[in-house]
Amino acid sequence: MSIVTVKPKFQVTIPAKLRKGIDLREGDFLEATLVGNGILFKPKALIDRDSAADRIDARFAATQPSTADLGRSEDEIMRDAINDVSRSRRERRGRLG
Repeated sequence: MSIVTVKPKFQVTIPAKLRKGIDLREGDFLEATLVGNGILFKPKALIDRDSAADRIDARFAATQPSTADLGRSEDEIMRDAINDVSRSRRERRGRLG
């Protein structure tokens, strides 16, 4: 267990052992949530929506249809794409928390 002191402006220093345990670095973002009578901090990655949309557009523009998709409806292909994205997000969340 680590004890920290609340400083002026309600700042606290997260002990090095805890920071290293989740690879927390200066400038990282944390989500703060009330849990019972305590506060839970979770690392969060923030992205610029416009930049992300531009990267997605560029990726789609460079993508060639797969031979596996020949003869499939657009709805079938989109369903598979959504499932792939969902699976990827679940895997990433598992690594973060």
